[in-house]
Amino acid sequence: MIQKFFDLQGASLRVSAISPVLVDCYGRIFAGRSRPLPTAPLAYGLTIISGEPLSMPEGTDPLYEGPILDEGEACFWQGPEGRTLVFPGVISLTLSDKAREATITVAPGAEERIVMTCGQLALQAALIAAKQFLVHAAGLTLPDGRVALIFGKSGAGKTTSTLALAAGGLGLCSDDAMACNVSGDRPTAWGMPRSLKVHRRTAEMLPWVQPLLSGDWSVEDERPVTLSALRTTVSVESIAAREIAAVFVLERSGVTASRCAPTSKAEVLALAAADNLRSTRTGVSEDERELFKRLGELVRAVPTYRLAAGSNPTDLASVMLAALNIQKITA
Repeated sequence: MIQKFFDLQGASLRVSAISPVLVDCYGRIFAGRSRPLPTAPLAYGLTIISGEPLSMPEGTDPLYEGPILDEGEACFWQGPEGRTLVFPGVISLTLSDKAREATITVAPGAEERIVMTCGQLALQAALIAAKQFLVHAAGLTLPDGRVALIFGKSGAGKTTSTLALAAGGLGLCSDDAMACNVSGDRPTAWGMPRSLKVHRRTAEMLPWVQPLLSGDWSVEDERPVTLSALRTTVSVESIAAREIAAVFVLERSGVTASRCAPTSKAEVLALAAADNLRSTRTGVSEDERELFKRLGELVRAVPTYRLAAGSNPTDLASVMLAALNIQKITA
């Protein structure tokens, strides 16, 4: 059995598999940054197996049964040993109720699915064990080294705004996934940088992005841009925990100029919860209630703003910095 360890910024996640390919697939979540030995106390263990995914036992009442965006039909149920999520014939995940352990079973040829919902849920469980939590949000570092978190509904333009802010001099932590910690005196967050999917409209609004794109346009009218390509133009940050300066909710302004102003914490919490919490047929699980609690602690602890992106987002960085009373980007 091969073991690699991934740094959770103060804790370690152990990933075990019979094949290095399976571990490396999961390692993409961390941009491949693994270690042969843990550098911090072990918080969680994940075992990845190649084989026939689990199937829901007959007579079981599922917590959820239906489609999951971009991945197809799934079923989720509570078993005697823990909760299990299955995409029939493709991949399954079991989260132990008694130990800080999870198991992914993936069908041969479906290894790319390891980093999707099953892998993300395993990571969320590991982070919760490490007193942290994963949120669907962008993160950018400010000139003073702190990080700004940006939540936004689907279609609000989070990737476009993230790239515009990075081009304006802020550091890119992630456009999609940030791990937060509210257990200390000051909330912190660190990002999981990965290739971005850039829509054709984004490339038109930010012409500097176009030469960095790779591959062909997908059926969703998107092309990827790798971190190595982005580093030639903007600052891509290292994986490190940074103090959270503020939380923003992003929306489209409908006018040319962008705007940023303080907004209510209740509004920010409602949007963050809607985008990050899942419910089942039996209600909200204990893990999801804990996540909501931590989201609330985060929102209470830092200033909250509404960031309205204009049709020309190149002014976003200056608008955000002005709202935070940061006058200029230092060298």
